[in-house]
Amino acid sequence: MPTIRVVLHRPQSAENLGAVARVMKNFGLAELAVVPPASWEGRPRGGGAGPTLDDVLSRASRLARHASDLLHRMTLHADLREALGSATWAYGTTSRVLTGRPQLDPRQLAGELLGRVGEVAVVFGEERRGLSDADLKLCQAVCTIPTHPGYDSMNLAQAAAVICYEIGVPAGAPAVVREAAPAEPARHATVEALWDLAGGVLGRAGYLNPQNPDRILAELRVLFSRANPTQREVELLTAALRAVERHFPAGRAGDP
Repeated sequence: MPTIRVVLHRPQSAENLGAVARVMKNFGLAELAVVPPASWEGRPRGGGAGPTLDDVLSRASRLARHASDLLHRMTLHADLREALGSATWAYGTTSRVLTGRPQLDPRQLAGELLGRVGEVAVVFGEERRGLSDADLKLCQAVCTIPTHPGYDSMNLAQAAAVICYEIGVPAGAPAVVREAAPAEPARHATVEALWDLAGGVLGRAGYLNPQNPDRILAELRVLFSRANPTQREVELLTAALRAVERHFPAGRAGDP
């Protein structure tokens, strides 16, 4: 399994930086390299004494939350060539159709990189312009996320989430599926009380045949059993029937 490095080339938004770190951690990716834009140099946009980069990391960490450790370990590089470093293969992301190089969708990229060895880089460009032709020349293959033809532009963090998901699943990122605690099954006494109530209410409403009311009730019981209701669901139905019962009280003229 290759080492997978996510490379952000001159991202403009600190929030996108934090969001990318978060989705990387979601899917088991840990190596982040960044080529900072010129705007990250100098004074913070909100004032203060620290450098702009510290301000960017502070804002990114707020969105990254429990993935802020990736931001503390990320490496900063002067240009894309340096960020690719010792990578043996690089995939550039773009919405453009290019010729002369493999053009993969995220799922194809995930399957293809599993056969690689060493370090593999997945490169994302800046939010407004993406990767330039010169940037993409440094990548041996490109990846395009299929989108609706009417709008092919994706937010940087959204694009990273799609690709990190596809990479993380075959790479063995543990799937965390949180299942709700099993609900309490309906108790027999509660179900029978419901049917006693239903027989009276539906009979007084004129729904059941007075000569053979049990026939329809038996069919409804079969349907009810297939639904396998919980205790809470039977209690809800009982409460609903009691509300209906107020309109068809026992002893009304014409009752069976």
